[in-house]
Amino acid sequence: MFLNRIPTFLGSLLLLVSSVSQALPDDWQQEMTIVSDRAEIDRKTGIGVYEGNVILTQGTLKIEASRLTLIRNDDKLEKAVAEGQPARYQQQMAADKPLTRAQGKRIDYFATQREVRVKGSARLEQEGNLFTGDLLTYDMTAETISASGGQAATSSAETSSGDGETSPGRIRMVIQPQSSSDNSEKAGEAQ
Repeated sequence: MFLNRIPTFLGSLLLLVSSVSQALPDDWQQEMTIVSDRAEIDRKTGIGVYEGNVILTQGTLKIEASRLTLIRNDDKLEKAVAEGQPARYQQQMAADKPLTRAQGKRIDYFATQREVRVKGSARLEQEGNLFTGDLLTYDMTAETISASGGQAATSSAETSSGDGETSPGRIRMVIQPQSSSDNSEKAGEAQ
């Protein structure tokens, strides 16, 4: 009786594995949807400007802004500039990773370079880690984050609040410790 169920079990397992491996196709290959209150699109230049509660979705990519400017070339998104109070970005980089989220007054999303630049009260969260500053740049390919605090504070009282909070001209990073499963995996690899 168990042997009769093996083909059904294997077929179900294969279907499950294939659906998981296809759960996160490249976002740029997905349909793009934009919802806004107003829009102006110039097909010759490839520039579209969307205003008023703008929401762009494409695969796992989601951008929310008051104003969104898209620059396209040959029907491919090259750059998106989101402005808002704040503008928001989120995207899942890999199927086994949680969403990466960012917000700031301006977000430049460079699709072809796979880079996100967040400016003005910038905040980026990735896998429980938090980065804040005036300017954050996230390179998705190299998996690196660069941070800048912007204008330096003018007095020593402004630069040192003493409570660990970010003051003008400073950046802040909160990095989570490695989980015990990560440590045991690395220990097993070292043997």
